[in-house]
Amino acid sequence: MKKLSISVKIVICLGLALLTLSCSASKKWKAANILKQCEFSFENANIDGFKGDSIKFSVFLNVNNKGKDSLFAQSLSGTFYLDSLFEVPFALQNPVWLSPGNNQLSFSGAIQLNLFKIMALPGVETFTLQGNALIALKPEQKATDMSFSQTHDIPRDFMENQIKKLLKLD
Repeated sequence: MKKLSISVKIVICLGLALLTLSCSASKKWKAANILKQCEFSFENANIDGFKGDSIKFSVFLNVNNKGKDSLFAQSLSGTFYLDSLFEVPFALQNPVWLSPGNNQLSFSGAIQLNLFKIMALPGVETFTLQGNALIALKPEQKATDMSFSQTHDIPRDFMENQIKKLLKLD
């Protein structure tokens, strides 16, 4: 009888573990589906100051959540790569609730100044974003860790236009 009760306890524990994993996977899947319905677009960038040989900056993105469900981004950090020229760490400035419709995300970071690399910016062809996000379906819910890695081509004149805009040369 004692062996049966230990076996039953093991089965119950395994069942609870499986239920917990399936709930976690379900939340991650739902969060990923909500993110797929979001379109991100560049809105603005600001230079916040200089520190040593680095520029501190803020970047603002518009997020259009075309879905009907909301998502809470507790934290998001990663690295932004411009070809092999720059490796720029960034982090979400504040947790944000991404409700259906337009929302704004703001990131902060710092980039080390290197004159030769800055002069090469107009020729950059790709950018890559890699990092991790803690995402929940509700603010009070335990967040799910999601990693991301995306590489995109940059239109030929985009970098030149953004540099002119940032430096207010246009």
